[in-house]
Amino acid sequence: MVSAWAKNTFTSLSDPHYRILWAGTTISFLAFAMSWVVQGVVAFDLTGRNGDVGTVAVGMGLATILTAPFGGVIADRVSKRMLLLGGQALIAVTFAMVALLIYTDAINIPLLVLSTFVQGLVFSFIAPARQAWIGELLSGLKLTNAIALQQVGMTATRIVGPWLSVALIAAPFLGTGGAYAVMGGLIMVCLITLFQMPDSKPSPRAGRASAMADLKGGIAHVTSRPRLALLAASFIAIVIAGFSYQVLLPGYLAHELDRSTRDMGWMLGVAGAAGLAATLGVASLSNSRHAWAIMMGGGAALASGLVLLAFAGSFAAVLAVMLLVGGGQAVFQMLNNALMMQESDPAYYGRVMSLTMLAWGFNSLAGLPFGFLADGIGERGTLLIMGILVIAVLGASAIARRATMRLDSPLVTPATAPTRP
Repeated sequence: MVSAWAKNTFTSLSDPHYRILWAGTTISFLAFAMSWVVQGVVAFDLTGRNGDVGTVAVGMGLATILTAPFGGVIADRVSKRMLLLGGQALIAVTFAMVALLIYTDAINIPLLVLSTFVQGLVFSFIAPARQAWIGELLSGLKLTNAIALQQVGMTATRIVGPWLSVALIAAPFLGTGGAYAVMGGLIMVCLITLFQMPDSKPSPRAGRASAMADLKGGIAHVTSRPRLALLAASFIAIVIAGFSYQVLLPGYLAHELDRSTRDMGWMLGVAGAAGLAATLGVASLSNSRHAWAIMMGGGAALASGLVLLAFAGSFAAVLAVMLLVGGGQAVFQMLNNALMMQESDPAYYGRVMSLTMLAWGFNSLAGLPFGFLADGIGERGTLLIMGILVIAVLGASAIARRATMRLDSPLVTPATAPTRP
């Protein structure tokens, strides 16, 4: 039974090129997972305000919203390998520069915002490119399994990233500057893996019209498929309403629990461990008829966790609740992304996934009002509001799902999914 589970769960890793891409993607995710902790600690330590932690996140949000719709268009028109090489190199330089600014005591909130703006700019292009590249390498059941395993790798970095960040911040002569330097080094390792990949080809349908026409074509593709449109809309709404809780964690620890902001690493690490266990448990079900229900269950777990955080009375209780938050968050994201790829035409993979990138842009922007709200009514009240908003989105999605089942028939199912020899 265990061998059958392992075969079904890790089947896409049998492709050697996907293994390399998966490894590089996971290393890149590790650097980004660290950045969420480190930039939050730097911002909060500079001013002591939740609003400034949210302000730093705004840089990424603005860049993502402005460029994400075109990220998939470009990913479908050019070599994904070259796009990833250039983008990752720029991120490595950005992390190195922030490390230098911290070590020279020249860092401030505007410069942190500039660094996150660059991250958002690059991520808008490299994330759809990676996702679309998987679609070039694999198809059918292996494709959705590969998307699920990518989420498993991302979730694993949510364990290692926060704990590694905490260790580096606490280490003598390293601190937050050392953490940024290590993040830059990880991106360099990711660049090495990309040199081992073959070049990719543009989508056969891309480039025949203007970039704006390709963008409109991607939007039309999503809106013409009700279930795909619902998956994209629900993802954006849940990410905005529920995933923004990380902005509140430094203030939540300092103001509500009288703990160090560095304990944010423990909270996110526990959440990551729960997410890894949960995604490994359901990765083989990404093609099943229960995938939608399990995805909704993940969203419900996230909502319940946020509500419980609002009432948790001790750090031990908080860590227990983070198991629910992390598991629910990871399952929802993994299955939503897998289902979107399943419902999309391969020629539009880059553009479809670039639209979901808008979720992360709006998520970063939402950190600012949520941060100011927490400064006004407290972190606990804000977490409660977030949980209620997630519940409302899930309810609306369930109602819309019933309508789409009457309008749309399955586009790709495990029984009919195309396979490559």
